Amino acid sequence: MYPHELYIGEVFFPPLLLDAMLGIAAAWLTGRLLNRFRLSRYFFQPPLVLIALAVIYTGLFSVFVLPG
Repeated sequence: MYPHELYIGEVFFPPLLLDAMLGIAAAWLTGRLLNRFRLSRYFFQPPLVLIALAVIYTGLFSVFVLPG
């Protein structure tokens, strides 16, 4: 089964775009929670942790939440 494109009006978007937007939003929320509870101070490079979380969440959303 092929993945379905998302379309808004006459513009088609790849399905990975929605996964990436959800992954970035989830990573942003996780980063905010880590900062709120002062857990980000234990990381050597917090911005790299945010990027890694965005990649992990994007992969999880593409496999489990919005499979193609």
